[in-house]
Amino acid sequence: MVAAKVDIVDSTQTGFGLKDGRMCAPADVQSGLACGCTCIGCGAILVAKKGAKKRWHFAHHNVEIGESCAESAIHAAAKQVLLEHDWLRLPCMRVVVQGQATSGQVLEESSVLSEERVVRFERTCAEVWEDGIRPDVVGYRGERRLLVEMYFRHRVDENKRRKIGKLKLPTIEVDLSDLDISTGFDAIAQRVIHETGYKTWLFFPNEEQERQRLLAGLAARIERANREHQVEQAADQKRQTTRHRKLENDRKRREAANQRYRQMSHEDKERDLRERLGIAGRWPYYLCKKGDGASAIAEQAMIWQAALFSRFIFQRANSSFELKQTSVIQWILERFETGRSSPESVRAEVRLYLDYLAACGFLKKLSCTPYEIQVYTVVHGALEPPARLERPRTSFGNQPPVPAELAPAQLPALKEGWIWRAGRLTKLV
Repeated sequence: MVAAKVDIVDSTQTGFGLKDGRMCAPADVQSGLACGCTCIGCGAILVAKKGAKKRWHFAHHNVEIGESCAESAIHAAAKQVLLEHDWLRLPCMRVVVQGQATSGQVLEESSVLSEERVVRFERTCAEVWEDGIRPDVVGYRGERRLLVEMYFRHRVDENKRRKIGKLKLPTIEVDLSDLDISTGFDAIAQRVIHETGYKTWLFFPNEEQERQRLLAGLAARIERANREHQVEQAADQKRQTTRHRKLENDRKRREAANQRYRQMSHEDKERDLRERLGIAGRWPYYLCKKGDGASAIAEQAMIWQAALFSRFIFQRANSSFELKQTSVIQWILERFETGRSSPESVRAEVRLYLDYLAACGFLKKLSCTPYEIQVYTVVHGALEPPARLERPRTSFGNQPPVPAELAPAQLPALKEGWIWRAGRLTKLV
């Protein structure tokens, strides 16, 4: 594994020395001044340090190390490795272009100009001038050339990139920036020769032409996507318009129907409810529950309560239907006149009546938090009220039983805050 990069500016060490025109590692030479090596960066005499405790390295003899000496040593060692091997593995060359449609969708076009592959050279040369630039290494294969740049601190700048582009020669750049003086030749060979993750294409023939071709294809796709988006938006707008028109028409029909209903006489309303509910004789007591004070609804209690029962409860038992308190209140506000009564007073009266029906055994409250809407399920949807359970015997005096025809609810209803009084249920305050 390659060691982490160390602070080279303040270091007195370097990883390679120059001897007889070749870069050497400390293991390749004798210890001390007998190594016969010099610094490739500043030309100073080097001392090979090959102790038992510290890692082996070169140190400058009687002079301070230059700022770029260690960098120059690694750079020279990397070039030497490539010159000695005469081959390397090239990364894949993939061209990718992206664009965004008006819908926000990101589209991409890509193509592979060259797969990852190994190229073997007939010969390699270092520092050869090529029309104004001097790449680190040039590999030759017949008339074809590959330029190789290696960087430690400074990447190839834009000026050199433009010159490389004018040459139209394939060029790669090898990243050595994370190597340090503990790096040996094996690690450098792995980086320069075998690995592709640290190599980048600076120029590849026909890359720009391929990019333009992909951009043209991408532009056509974006245009097509934009047209499809416009069609979809138009269709969605049409659906929204149709939906709003339907909702508005439904609202107008409800208003018209509610207005016609309000204009009906009391006798007509009663006749209609008798037909809907099948009421033949006496009006059911639980459909005529009067409050202690004036009603907030400008309609007789027997009418609006029977209408509510017909609309939301009658023949709806044992179903998955859930009755929301707010839906019932909204229907009452739309269906009946409320005069000068405030909506809140109407809500209070309807809530009280729904609680009464729950106490009678027609509805069952579903649990909810104080911040949630009260929801009911219909547990008894027949016109006749559910049978009342027998009152448990008590030790208090002999009291006459309540007639069965007057019993509106089961005893558990007492838990709802109701009491049976004078043939009707009264809410406890």
